[in-house]
Amino acid sequence: MNPSLEGVKNSLYSRKDPNLTAIDIEAHAEIIYNILKLKTKHNVSMLGHNYMEPLVFGLSNSKEQGDSLGLSIEASKTDSDYIIFNGVPFMAETAKIMNPKKTVLVADKSAGCSLADNFGADEVKALKEKHPNIPVMIYINSYADAKAECDICCTSANAAEVAESMPGDEIIFVPDIYFAENLERELKGKKKVIYPGKNNSVKGAICEVHEQFTLDDILAIRKSFDIPKGHPNRMMYVHWECKPEVLEESDYYGSTSQIRLNIANRVKEGTIERVFIASECELTSNLAQEFPTVQFSTACSVRCSHMAKVSLFKILRILEAIDSGKDLSEWEVTLSPETISTAKRPIERMLSLSS
Repeated sequence: MNPSLEGVKNSLYSRKDPNLTAIDIEAHAEIIYNILKLKTKHNVSMLGHNYMEPLVFGLSNSKEQGDSLGLSIEASKTDSDYIIFNGVPFMAETAKIMNPKKTVLVADKSAGCSLADNFGADEVKALKEKHPNIPVMIYINSYADAKAECDICCTSANAAEVAESMPGDEIIFVPDIYFAENLERELKGKKKVIYPGKNNSVKGAICEVHEQFTLDDILAIRKSFDIPKGHPNRMMYVHWECKPEVLEESDYYGSTSQIRLNIANRVKEGTIERVFIASECELTSNLAQEFPTVQFSTACSVRCSHMAKVSLFKILRILEAIDSGKDLSEWEVTLSPETISTAKRPIERMLSLSS
C-alpha cells in the first residue's frame, strides 16, 4: 500500500471485495494509513497470519504473510528491531525463539489457542514417562515450554515427512488428537503413532475451530454449493486439524500454505472455478481477495475468537507506543534464555530436514 491516506483508500477500493463496502473503507482508511505510516517510520516487520481478517492481513506485504512457522523464519531475515506478530502469543513465541535479540510484540496477550492452552510441558513429561526412549514430535502450534520438552517440531505441511525421519518404528505426537489420528492413518504400515488419550490418560487437545466441521457438514456443503467429489474444477479443501472422516471426504487436505499453493497452481492452469475450505473463515476471505477469478463459498460462523482479538486499533496502540518511546511490556513477548535455547533445538532439527 502507498503510505498516504488517498493511496490507502485507492488500494482498498481496488480490491473490489464485495465484503468490503465503501462504508468500511471510509471508516478504516485513516487508521490503516496511520499504522502504515508508523510501520514505515520505524521499519517495523509486521507479520500477518493467514487467519487474520483482511484489513489486518493487508497491513503486511506478501513476504510478511503466511503460516506461523513461515512467518517466524521470515522474521529472522529482517533488519528491523521490532517485530509485530499479528496472530496469537504462541506464534509470537516462535518468532522470539528464532529472533532472541529482537523485540517481538503481539496485539493482545490474552488471545489464546485451544491447542496450545490445553497442553503443556507437564503433559509431554507424562507421555515420556509412559513411553521412554521414543522420539517426541510436537506440532508447531504449542507454547515454548512444551516445545522445550520435545525432540522435534513439525507443521501441518511436513508432519509425515518429519515423523518418518525419526529413528525407530514408533513416535509420540502431541498435542492435537485429530491431527494425530490423521497422521496415524498417513503413516499406517510405516510407523506407530502414540498420542494423548490413546491407551493412556494423558490429556490432549483439539482445535476448537476445525472440530466444528463434521462429515454431515461437508456433505451438505457439497450439495448446497454444487461441489461434487471428484469434479475437475471444483474443490473441497480440508485442514489437517479436522476430524479424520472429514479429511477422507475432502478433495485435498493440507496446511494453510499447502491449500493456498494448490489453489494458486490451479488458477495458473485454469483448472479451478469453485472452492470451499474447511478452516477458519478469514483464510477464505484472504484467498478470495488474492484469487478473484475463483468462486469461494464460506462458512463465516466458523471463526477463531482468539485470532479475532487482533484489531487495527490494538496494532496502532503498539506503534504509537514505539513512536513515543513508551514502555512496551503490555505487548512484548519474553522468554528466558534457557527456554529459548531448549525450545529452539526441536525447531532447528525440523528445519535441518529441508536445508
